[in-house]
Amino acid sequence: MIIATAGHVDHGKTSLVRTLTGIDTDRNPEEKRRGLTIDIGFAYMQDDDGRNIAIIDVPGHEKFVRNMIAGVGLVDIALLVVAADDGPMPQTIEHIAILQLMNAKLIVPVISKTDLVSSERQSQVVDAVSGLLQSAGLPTTDFYSMSVLDKSAVSNLKAGLLELIKSLPHRRVGGYFRMAIDRCFTLDGSGTVVTGTVSSGMLEKNDILTLVSDNSSEGDSARARGIHAQNTEATEASAGQRCAINLSGSLSREMLRRGGWMAADAFAVRTKVVDVVLSAAFSPGEDTTHSKRKVSHWTPGHLHLGTADIPCRIALLDTSSFTYGQTVLARLICERTVTASHNDRFVLRDQSARSTIAGGRVLDVFPPRRGRSQPARLKYLAALNTSTAAEALSNLLELHSGGVELTKFARQFNLLAVEVAELVENKALCVVNTASGKWCLTTSQSGDIEEKILETLLSMHKDNPDLAGVGLDVLLQATNREFDKEVLEYFVQKLIKQNRVVRLASVLRHAEHRVQMSQSDDECWKKIERELFTAGQTPLRLTELAGVLNKELSETRQFMNHCVAHGKVFKVTDNRYFLPATLKELAEIAESLSAADNLTVAEYRNKTGMGRNLVVELLEYFDRYRFTRRVGDKRTVLMTSAEAF
Repeated sequence: MIIATAGHVDHGKTSLVRTLTGIDTDRNPEEKRRGLTIDIGFAYMQDDDGRNIAIIDVPGHEKFVRNMIAGVGLVDIALLVVAADDGPMPQTIEHIAILQLMNAKLIVPVISKTDLVSSERQSQVVDAVSGLLQSAGLPTTDFYSMSVLDKSAVSNLKAGLLELIKSLPHRRVGGYFRMAIDRCFTLDGSGTVVTGTVSSGMLEKNDILTLVSDNSSEGDSARARGIHAQNTEATEASAGQRCAINLSGSLSREMLRRGGWMAADAFAVRTKVVDVVLSAAFSPGEDTTHSKRKVSHWTPGHLHLGTADIPCRIALLDTSSFTYGQTVLARLICERTVTASHNDRFVLRDQSARSTIAGGRVLDVFPPRRGRSQPARLKYLAALNTSTAAEALSNLLELHSGGVELTKFARQFNLLAVEVAELVENKALCVVNTASGKWCLTTSQSGDIEEKILETLLSMHKDNPDLAGVGLDVLLQATNREFDKEVLEYFVQKLIKQNRVVRLASVLRHAEHRVQMSQSDDECWKKIERELFTAGQTPLRLTELAGVLNKELSETRQFMNHCVAHGKVFKVTDNRYFLPATLKELAEIAESLSAADNLTVAEYRNKTGMGRNLVVELLEYFDRYRFTRRVGDKRTVLMTSAEAF
């Protein structure tokens, strides 16, 4: 559990924390000299079982609101401190707005300095603060009064906080480990230490963590040599805890600054664009300038996400402007790298960083570059606009007849493999494994895709009775691209195994469809087939085939493409055509080399004796055909040669 303070400058937040814990959170000389909290500070108090509860003390001055936001991002309880002699002040109101936008679980209002005012004035302040909290729709407890003359007040507050902590639900520990860095320092004998509040997952000693920040790159990682959780040495830390990690590795202190994240490598998302749902910041009263202020399309601002403060532009997707009380969809285009997960809370401040203008939740960390305001895109974001992965998955499955890309979805929601498996099992989904990842579909959707493929093939055969079949790309186009190509391939392969679809070289036909070449074409084909068979693994070029047929080059090309459509040959390049049996033999060689992790251009050339240029062309064709996938200089076979050819 994490408790944080909130409130205007000089209203007694730091004094309250010191009284509760005995710890002075103003730790640097400048804070001591000015008597002013500048940066977030940390203290701990113990519950009845001796466990530490973290308290984050935040600055109240308007110049340091960015530091305040960095401290309240994941709090469970906020102590809203308001001085009785001042009453609600500008930063009181802004902090309430920030707490609302960050979805604080519970607000504990504390009226300080009550010994300086009359009971009537105290009642007025309570009414004013109560009105603000009620208008903002924040969940609150009863008010606590604090006075230097009332020694029992602190005991009452502490006892009340401990009871509240028992009643609040603990944060979900699922997902991969993520922690926004708020401090970095060096300890003699230990080395570099970073601290923060764990937002998700669990960290164990000796785990490898990746640094995700605007000044890091993929591969910047370190080992968690030591862990302190809630100010106690530990072997692990989990979501909702204050954590200090002693790092071992090559990451420098200059890289490990506030705004960066330490995360499990499986969740090292880097982006400069996120799609979000936005609400304007709370402002009391209908007649104030603040409450009437509009946020317009392309407004510049500062994104506060985690502990980062990043300049950005606000691109509104479903409106041209909005004010308090409205919820809109938007895209945040950032100047520097950010990392985020679905449902992460954030705050937006204006370009001059003087006031909070809006905030909301992250919906999509992998937005497409184009079509951001298209109806289909807005429907997709609306489907994501929910707090749980299970509900979002159901929404997306209703929206997309071709299923949901499970690999991307899991990363979007920061789900562990076991959590994904549980989702799939609970919803009784069909999982499709493709070369690029996993997809999931309902049983009904799976059946619909199979029927759609069969219906489309029959329809195309009816329209083109003289063609033996169609290519996969043509089939995909004919289905209006309802399905991802790899998903379509999966179900086509399934139908082939069931003998409901027949593959002829690179074309597909319905099992019931039959077509024969004309007699003259068949005679030409027999000549070509004989020459290709004799040539073996190095088939004749198109010019040589033209000589065999005694035809012009253009006429020969047209005839060979006709042979491709009849499933007689594979067109590997513009000039080379392979018999299915020959290509299957060459695929088997690739399969054996891949099994030995040795499928390279050089090894394939040595194995086949083919020229290097032809080997390159053939292997690139295998890639396009999705029989292989290239990674660096090597290739991996994605299906058996029998399945492919």
